Amino acid sequence: MTPIAITARFPLGVYHGHAPDGGVDFYPSPARLFTALVSAAYTGPEMGSDGALIPDVIHCLNWLEEHPPTGLKLPEAMEVDSEARGRVAYRDTGVIEKNAPKRSSKRVSDGVAVRGPMQWIWDDMPAEVRTVLDRLCADVPCLGETDSPVVMEVGEAVDAKAPNWRLNPDATPFTRGGRQFVGAAPGRADALARLYAEARPQKPPTKSADRFKPSADEVRLQPVSTECLRMLQYVEAEPERATVSGPPWNEVVVLLADDGSGGEIEPSRRLDWCVAFHRALISRIGDGAPAVVTGRYLDGAPPANRLAIQYAPASVLALSTLEGSTTSAPGVFLVLLPRGIKADETAVVLAALTGMTRLKSRWGVAKLRPLDEVVSAGDFWKAPGPGTSRMWSPAPVAVPEVVRQRRDWRFEDAILLSLGFVRREALKSVPKGERGYRSLVSQVRDHHAGVLGYQRITDRPAAYAHKMPQGMMAQPYRAVIDVGDLLADRTLAAIGQSRHLGGGLLVPVDLPLELAQAAVRRGSHAGD
Repeated sequence: MTPIAITARFPLGVYHGHAPDGGVDFYPSPARLFTALVSAAYTGPEMGSDGALIPDVIHCLNWLEEHPPTGLKLPEAMEVDSEARGRVAYRDTGVIEKNAPKRSSKRVSDGVAVRGPMQWIWDDMPAEVRTVLDRLCADVPCLGETDSPVVMEVGEAVDAKAPNWRLNPDATPFTRGGRQFVGAAPGRADALARLYAEARPQKPPTKSADRFKPSADEVRLQPVSTECLRMLQYVEAEPERATVSGPPWNEVVVLLADDGSGGEIEPSRRLDWCVAFHRALISRIGDGAPAVVTGRYLDGAPPANRLAIQYAPASVLALSTLEGSTTSAPGVFLVLLPRGIKADETAVVLAALTGMTRLKSRWGVAKLRPLDEVVSAGDFWKAPGPGTSRMWSPAPVAVPEVVRQRRDWRFEDAILLSLGFVRREALKSVPKGERGYRSLVSQVRDHHAGVLGYQRITDRPAAYAHKMPQGMMAQPYRAVIDVGDLLADRTLAAIGQSRHLGGGLLVPVDLPLELAQAAVRRGSHAGD
């Protein structure tokens, strides 16, 4: 059967409700939804002439008590004004205390802005229950506080990916993870009806009982019952992910090199050498060097990746398929040609590299010797060994493009954002600024990427960054990263602010499966 959903739309774009502890309620629980439906049943046209609910409404409410929603679709939400948590407004309560009107405080702007509708979804619902729900939803004026108007309707959840949270029927109070919501249990409708009757007795009070008594006047709170409620756990459903195919760089030109004295280039000097290589390449091309080389795009948005120049020492090359071809060199320069580069641009780059035998930088003069072939970036590294899981570590270090954001932003998010920048064109488009950064990190996590551990580098951090934005300090780091399914096991790639010139080269780190799984579990709770 087609799943059935109750959809709630908030015309003001704000949901206003309070959690049991008095705090902000971000999403209405299934119990709150059930209460709204019971209220619509007892105050609308569903009441019989004898003051009792008609049988089909009773059957509908009993069914809802026994069948909680099997799925939830929760939109993005944020507090309307998180800065207003310390501000309150005062209003008259309508009672007298010590011969003066009594006032109470109410927090300002404690509503939640929701981006789109929310849904409660049932995988299977009888037709007669749906018919009654359709009538009840039409009579629900608000969900939460009275200043939170809502439009509710019942319909088929035609989108198979609709629920982003699924009910865990086997959960216990000790089951970790997911989201906990309060739901109705059998008997909840009767408990609410009983409370309503007690608060509104049919026999009015006598004049003496209803007389104003200054010493006894008090605010009368509506009774709240926790009878017939149960905790429901919803776990995040498998998100819809963009298909990631192909490496970010397609081909690699390899040039054997030494530092001029027969040794490998020191880690802190590699960025300088790669910058010198880049300048020499542009000089050899001359006027009209393509933007994929210069990085200067005059119109339109620049691509996620352009031509990159990296240096790899012999110890790193031992992990690649080039091991036998580079045994005579202490290291190599790698010129990475990006995915989507045009054929004429590739020809210009290859022509400029032909005959390039020397490279001068402030550290000396390096000798270069190109290999005879252009290798594939998609199968650059050796395959992981049996019984291992491939992780990655940036060499010599990586520098995040964005470090600080306003709230709920960790250094791990900055690392994953760098990975998102590299694979940006294979992911869903995001807006600019903080909102786009968070969306990109969320997509990267959806592809099972994570940070197993990192260490910041404080010794000469500027040596690893190329043209940092004004006012932003470089924060290089070493890390072990799980890229999920964003990169294949043998793909050559780089991440971070210096990925195009000498930094963030992702080098394989193969862990035994048991250790990798344990590390992923620890990493998934980092910062919680």
